[in-house]
Amino acid sequence: MQPIRLPLSAFFFFAFVLAVLNSCRGDDELLVPATEQATSGGGTSFYLLNEGNMGSNKATLDFYDSASGIYRHNIFPETNPTIALELGDVGNDLGIYGSRLYAVINVSGLVEVADARTARHIAALPIPNCRYLCFHEGKVYVTSYAGPVSAGDPLARRGYVARIDTASLTIEATCPTGYQPEQAVAVGGRLFVANSGGYRAPDYDHTLTVIDLATFTPMATIDVAPNLHFVKTQGGKLYVGSRGNYADTPSDIFVVNPSTLTVENRLGIEADAFCFLGNEMIALRGGTNGKALLRYNLDTHTLSDFITDGTLADIRTPYGIAADERAERVYVTDARDYVSPGRVICYDRSGRRLWEAQAGDIPAHFAFTDTAAPIGGDGDGNAGAQGINRIFAYRPAPGQFVNVLPEFAQGDDEAAMCAKVFAAIGEGRTGLVTLGGAGGYLVAGFASRVPNVPGQNDIEVLGNAFANASEPGIVSVMRDDNGNGLPDDTWYELAGSAHDEARRGYSIVYHRPDESHTTTSSSAPWCADEHYIWWQDCDGKEGWLARNIYHSQPYFPMWRADAELHYRFTLLPNLAYRSGDTWLQPAFPWGYADNQPNGTDGCRFDIGWATDENGNPVSLDGIDFIRIHTAVFRQMEAIGEASTEVSGIRSLH
Repeated sequence: MQPIRLPLSAFFFFAFVLAVLNSCRGDDELLVPATEQATSGGGTSFYLLNEGNMGSNKATLDFYDSASGIYRHNIFPETNPTIALELGDVGNDLGIYGSRLYAVINVSGLVEVADARTARHIAALPIPNCRYLCFHEGKVYVTSYAGPVSAGDPLARRGYVARIDTASLTIEATCPTGYQPEQAVAVGGRLFVANSGGYRAPDYDHTLTVIDLATFTPMATIDVAPNLHFVKTQGGKLYVGSRGNYADTPSDIFVVNPSTLTVENRLGIEADAFCFLGNEMIALRGGTNGKALLRYNLDTHTLSDFITDGTLADIRTPYGIAADERAERVYVTDARDYVSPGRVICYDRSGRRLWEAQAGDIPAHFAFTDTAAPIGGDGDGNAGAQGINRIFAYRPAPGQFVNVLPEFAQGDDEAAMCAKVFAAIGEGRTGLVTLGGAGGYLVAGFASRVPNVPGQNDIEVLGNAFANASEPGIVSVMRDDNGNGLPDDTWYELAGSAHDEARRGYSIVYHRPDESHTTTSSSAPWCADEHYIWWQDCDGKEGWLARNIYHSQPYFPMWRADAELHYRFTLLPNLAYRSGDTWLQPAFPWGYADNQPNGTDGCRFDIGWATDENGNPVSLDGIDFIRIHTAVFRQMEAIGEASTEVSGIRSLH
């Protein structure tokens, strides 16, 4: 694995340098890693929609897996490689209802509907200048400006709410609202819509439109304040956020009685967004009047600072906020300069920062879920194919991400590390696990036999490969012929495109290093320890695995007591080469793990490719176990050693 694909919190400088050298989307763009070990886990999993700048077509979708603590970046193109323009232009809202994920893509004028468990595309519903979602009794309500994006147009028509039937995914009807409607909420058979009138500045709309959901017609308006944006319900009341007129009327939050349709109170809180955690409102301000994160107690009506550990100073531009009520956590996004990747920061209820991760451009909208990480499905809401249900062995060779992916803790043995691997990639999750250098491997089992279906691929193994960054691993499979539930029968390698060039029976031994010293004899600025781990192979060759300055933890597996680690495996040809200052690692055409980008056929395998120890084809009706090992021996200066990574394993049937 190369540092470019690892957490920027740890490897930012090196990732930035590689992004400048290798970026294919523009010189001003930072290359974001595919996955990030944000934390050891906890909380509730969520999707995060990054808005992206208007006109850049850069709305992206991230996913945090609470079981593994893995944060996955920009998953939509990975799970939907055939969608040409990916999510589209400006992501404006996100929500989960039933088994489906709904994303409002404002400038593109569509609502993207995907499987909530897999993020696979199901449909795209055209709604011009769409803004926000509301779910109620089997329907999805979407606010719309009802015309093209044309800021500053005082003649822009009134907006509307579109009603979508969740069974047929069709737009059933529309209902008119005020000017430029934003958020909506359903309470007591009524839909309350906040109208901004943003295109009519300084003559903003002041009203909430009240819609009778039984007839889907307007029944009343409530005059509140200029430029309404947010409306949420808590404790039987509506809390309506006004952004003011940016002149003599500041932003504020108003309390509305949904039964009497009257404004009961104003809180005197200048906020750009807010959420609720029990009896507390957490309000965020990020703009012209100074940044703030405030805690308002709905019972005592007292106001205090939310962040208690001094980390507000680390947030450059507070932008989005959401509460995970189940785990009592609050998530805040930092849009930074609005043009480079932002951040998502997790706080506990007391206002102490727990972890943070890099997000996309202008991160904003959350959708919490009980799903494991997205790993596939048929794009029609059927994720049913099984993942692995047990890790039998995890024996990585030394490498720069060993003891990190997953993280070793003092006292862990192999069983504990296997449990951490399972938490990352078991049962359909898509975390990230390293196999270390040449020969390192893991062994996993399926809950039931995976059939060999003629003419079809049978297994999918995800990694984190991308263009010119292939670190291939060989996949082997086994049937439980003796029926004891253990992988102690015969392994069969799946033949890939380099099968005839592969070397069977290659072996290497790595020697435990003396961690009490670090050499500095190398003149290379990236090298912290040139003579770190000594290795010898079966050809009589020997050398050193260097340690670089970007990853300073021990590279030798800390839970292994052995003085030497021996591996015997099939070795693939080394395709890597240096071009100028950049190392390129082309992919093989097919047949290897962590070789082709996720979401492509290059990650899928046919049991019919099985071969015996001599490389001859064998016929298997199905398999019960899978083994993956790093199958190349590469050391590439600052890039480090090549190491196969696994981010998911599943049956395709």
